[in-house]
Amino acid sequence: MPTIYYHPMSFPSLSPLFTAEAIGLDYETYQVNLIEGEQSGPDYLAINPFGKVPALKDGNLCLAESATIMRYLARKHKSPLYPEALIASAKVDQWMDFVNHHVRAPVGRVQFNRVLAPMTGREVDPASLETGLNLLSGSLPVIDTHLATQAFLCGEEMSLADIALVAALEPSDMARIDLSSYPHLAGWLKARRSEGFYTRIHSHFGAELGL
Repeated sequence: MPTIYYHPMSFPSLSPLFTAEAIGLDYETYQVNLIEGEQSGPDYLAINPFGKVPALKDGNLCLAESATIMRYLARKHKSPLYPEALIASAKVDQWMDFVNHHVRAPVGRVQFNRVLAPMTGREVDPASLETGLNLLSGSLPVIDTHLATQAFLCGEEMSLADIALVAALEPSDMARIDLSSYPHLAGWLKARRSEGFYTRIHSHFGAELGL
């Protein structure tokens, strides 16, 4: 049975967890103690040499990087979330890459400066925060316009790209990222958060920590 290594405040960790649930897999989880530095210990580095979460261990295979884990799980279990057809899978890849580079990364800047830095006593970087917000003001309208004409990022069926977007936007409430200017995206996100792949993981981001 595969094991997904994660931490509840790591929104990249949610991508493989949501994927496993959407596919209907039997799997185990292991919460890495990031506060105590477990990610830098030899046992964990043997699983993920980059010292980050998430990671996957499936038999003798160890994988890092959330998108890689998502694709692996979908391919192994022949899930329609990642279609086999070349053009269809290329469209999924395109949107996954867009989400990871142009949504998840800037959300991470905002989350760090508005949530994690104050929580851990680290210094807030106003320039980084402004950069994150500015980047989102460019990328979120693209997604909102796209979702105005179709149910999901790649058409009328959910794909790994949608799961990646849900995970990327998970800290938005906690990080006070206002999505009200993007009604199609906001409605889409609300709908996804009502689905089983989401509710079987948690009720909202940070719930496991009592936030």
